[in-house]
Amino acid sequence: MLQYEMVTLTEKQVVGLKIRTGNADPACSDKIGGLWERFMATDAYRERMQKDPDTPCYGLYTGYGWDDGSYDALVAYESETCPEGFAAVTIPAGEYAKFHFHGDIREVPMRAWAEIWSMPLPRAYGVDFEEYRNYADGSADIDIYMGMADICQSCGMPMVKPADRGTEADGTESHTYCTYCYQNGAFTYDATMEEQIEHNLNCAPEFYSDRERAREQMREYFPTLKRWKK
Repeated sequence: MLQYEMVTLTEKQVVGLKIRTGNADPACSDKIGGLWERFMATDAYRERMQKDPDTPCYGLYTGYGWDDGSYDALVAYESETCPEGFAAVTIPAGEYAKFHFHGDIREVPMRAWAEIWSMPLPRAYGVDFEEYRNYADGSADIDIYMGMADICQSCGMPMVKPADRGTEADGTESHTYCTYCYQNGAFTYDATMEEQIEHNLNCAPEFYSDRERAREQMREYFPTLKRWKK
């Protein structure tokens, strides 16, 4: 399995060229490849963005569609301004799984994403991106960042979709607790930590081939969650 580290990023804006595609699109690879060719084929884009040739560039994926698996693909530079004809995307602050590679800029990302997508990570489906540095002769240092979802601080469930989130007393989304545990600023049920663990085990028994091992792992993990910290 690929190795990664968890990193905390601050917010930043990137600006570049954008298209809409998706993994189910037969022309997906050609569209993204064509986007890179348009971006890199001329110095005009870099000059308009006032960037040096060795400035890191980014490949972003965002605007994920839950119904058809589509997303926006963007090839960009970091920039605080957005010239006419370009698109701007904000990479949100938060937790990301960071994978590091070095190699061919055409082959490495495709192979890496195929494996990353298969990993059981709690993705946020907000912004995922590649950062390319030290480009030379078709190779580069390539860092891939996958945004991680907020984890419910009561039951440990990843909150991937807006509908997964609970609500505060004023009706806004909770970034702390899921919809099953928290509504209108209050917990939906009273429970001890042990009762919450048993609830988790009984809600999805198919996930736990060894219930006792799972129970012990939860007993170690749950005290790190906000609701159960002492």
